Amino acid sequence: MPFQRLAAPFLCLTLAFAATAASANPVIVVDVKTGGVIEANEATAPWYPASLTKLMTTLVVLNAMKAGKLSGDTPLVYSARAQAEPPSKMGFQVGQTVTTDDALKMLMVQSANDIAVTLAESVSGSVEAFVVEMNRTARQIGMTNTVFVNPNGLPVRPGPDQQHSTARDLAVLAVTLLRLHPEHAPLFKIDAIRIGDRVIRNHNGLVGRYPETDGMKTGYTCSAGYNVVASATRGERQLVTVVLGAESPMIRSETAIDAFERGFAASSARTTLGALDGGSGAFAIDLREQMCGAAAAKARQARAKLKPDTHPWRDRLMAKIPVTPEPVYASAAPGGVQVAAQPSGADEDAPAFAPNPGSTPSIAGQTVKPGSAKVGPLKADAKKTKAQRAREAKAAKSAKPVKDAKGRMKIELTPPGSASAANGAQAVPGSIYRNATPADGKSAF
Repeated sequence: MPFQRLAAPFLCLTLAFAATAASANPVIVVDVKTGGVIEANEATAPWYPASLTKLMTTLVVLNAMKAGKLSGDTPLVYSARAQAEPPSKMGFQVGQTVTTDDALKMLMVQSANDIAVTLAESVSGSVEAFVVEMNRTARQIGMTNTVFVNPNGLPVRPGPDQQHSTARDLAVLAVTLLRLHPEHAPLFKIDAIRIGDRVIRNHNGLVGRYPETDGMKTGYTCSAGYNVVASATRGERQLVTVVLGAESPMIRSETAIDAFERGFAASSARTTLGALDGGSGAFAIDLREQMCGAAAAKARQARAKLKPDTHPWRDRLMAKIPVTPEPVYASAAPGGVQVAAQPSGADEDAPAFAPNPGSTPSIAGQTVKPGSAKVGPLKADAKKTKAQRAREAKAAKSAKPVKDAKGRMKIELTPPGSASAANGAQAVPGSIYRNATPADGKSAF
């Protein structure tokens, strides 16, 4: 009896959170070849796209490459505005250059917010002009309830945050990418990149674990939950699955696998992307309290104790699989010396899935609370000399943490010695073209 009285409050929290998550967990499964919708749940509900936005950034860049505006070898200059973006990021020095091909790899694997800005500035001359092109392209391909405000999906702070999309629209985007640019399909399946002595794994837990996965992109913010656009091929059929608002990276992957299995088992589609209503909501559902609030953390902890995860793919999804990193490079700024990149951000890849209940995910400059054993920073290769490790340990010990006026730890986003402090450039993520109205175009759906 005492146990029942103790467990009751946690059970209520668990059921309340589960009901909220279940009622706001969009999923859609689409056949790439036919555009047939095999399964759809809440597929037209407005949602924050988070880093899934980078799929549209990639589409605009690939369209520009096909039009001859730039090539895979074109050097792109890393600006002060790019450097000022919050993690996840590559952390280059202002003036360094990367090729378009390498930038796209960094965008897909590291989900680098600074590289999204670099690509935008290089293709359109400014982030503002690029966002207009993103929205124009979205309208052209048939994304009927989508607004982009920046090239990386970072939240707009302070709001209102008017960026939004839907599972249906994101499926349209994924199908368009696979149809228009099949030669670039391997880009979405890269399991890791190597830059200098750093190896960065893909955040997508399906890559290398669910054997038929073709890749695509993940995204996360507190307001969006854990999202994924994934593709998989079995025999002659290629499917795209979109999962939005999952509670953790593990649940995101499990939900996607279940949806793929149902999709491959289905013999016909229920409707088409073109016939599926695009929805009319202008503001996305906000999961901030459910994902990052104190009550939600207690609910997750209670649910984990009452109902352990027994999904048949769990062990495979937890496995730390071997990867084959693709090398990427950054050239020194003109007249400067070569400086190592300083990638930063949370590594979602298994087994670093999600924070323990009670901790806060590391996104957009937030820090993970001590004791969160399941979230770790990106790790470098262990190929350092003893002297190098000693110097780094000494530097870390002597470094004094910087705190703001409220005593909170301050994250320095500008590497020492950069030019950004001198020129005063400041990025304002998501603050431009919130109400841009692109011209209508003809949709393939």
